[in-house]
Amino acid sequence: MDSSAVTASPSTGSVHLPDQAPPEPKGRSLGGIISASLIAIGVALVKVKALLFVVFAKFKMLLVNPLEGFGVAQYALAAVSMAVTIAAYAVKMPLRFVVGFVLITVIHELGHAVVIRAKGLRTGVMVFIPFVGGAVTLKDQPRSAYVDAQIGLAGPMAGALASLVCLQIFKWSGNSLYLAIAFAGFLINLLNLLPVGLLDGGRISGAISKWMWLFGGAALVYKTVRQQNPLLVVLLVLSAFQVYNSIVHEKESTFYELTGAQRATIAVAYFALVVFLGHQAMLSYDRLQTM
Repeated sequence: MDSSAVTASPSTGSVHLPDQAPPEPKGRSLGGIISASLIAIGVALVKVKALLFVVFAKFKMLLVNPLEGFGVAQYALAAVSMAVTIAAYAVKMPLRFVVGFVLITVIHELGHAVVIRAKGLRTGVMVFIPFVGGAVTLKDQPRSAYVDAQIGLAGPMAGALASLVCLQIFKWSGNSLYLAIAFAGFLINLLNLLPVGLLDGGRISGAISKWMWLFGGAALVYKTVRQQNPLLVVLLVLSAFQVYNSIVHEKESTFYELTGAQRATIAVAYFALVVFLGHQAMLSYDRLQTM
C-alpha cells in the first residue's frame, strides 16, 4: 500500500483518512430555473400592466367628441367656410390637390379641438379662411400657458400625421399628387410653428420663453416688408397687440408660471416637431423636383 494513502497515530492506534475535496457544485435544478423564470415573467407582466394602464388612461382622455356642443350654426359655419376656402384655392390650383390640402387643415384643427375637450374646456366655432388657414375658438380659456401650449402642439402634430399618411399613399401608389399634398402639409404645419403671436408657435413658445417672440416677430416683419401682403400686415398688427397684452398683464396673473420640467417638456416636443417637419418637407420637395 502506498504510504501516502493512510497514516497511523502511535498514541491511539487509530487510522486517519486524508481530507477529501468538497463535492463539485451541481447546476441549478430544473424546478429552480422554472420558478425563477416565472417570477421574472410575473414581475415583467406587472410592470407592463402598469405601463399599459397609464398609456390607456392617457389615451382614454383623448376619446372625446372634439365638436361637442356644436349646433347647426357651428356646423354650417365650418362647412360654408371650408367650401369657400376650397373654391378660392381651386382658382389657381388643381381641385384634387386643394381638397387634400384642406383636409389636412381640417385634421390640424380637429387636433386642437380634441385636446381642448380632453382638458375639460369647450370649443366655440371652427372656421376656415382662404389663404390664411383655419381656427378653432375656445369658450373657456386655458388655465395656464402649459395647457395652452399642449393645445397649440396638438394641431401641428395631427397635421403632421395626416401628411405622413399622404406620403405613405404616395409610396404605395406612386401618384405624385399625394406627394405634393404631403409636402404642402409638412410645410404649412412647419410655418404654423413660427413663434408669432396668433400662430400655434406663438402659443407654444410662450410656455418656453417669451424671448422667442422677438425672433418670430422679426421674421414676420421681414416677410411683410418683402412681400407686402395685406394679410401679413393684419397678422403682424394682431400679433403685436397680443404680445403687448401678454406682457402688460403678466404680473397680474399666474398664467405663465410653469415648472422647469413643464418648460423642458414643451421645449423638447416643440423643437422635435420643428426638426421633423422641416426634414420631411425638404425630403418631399427634393422628390417632387426629381419627378
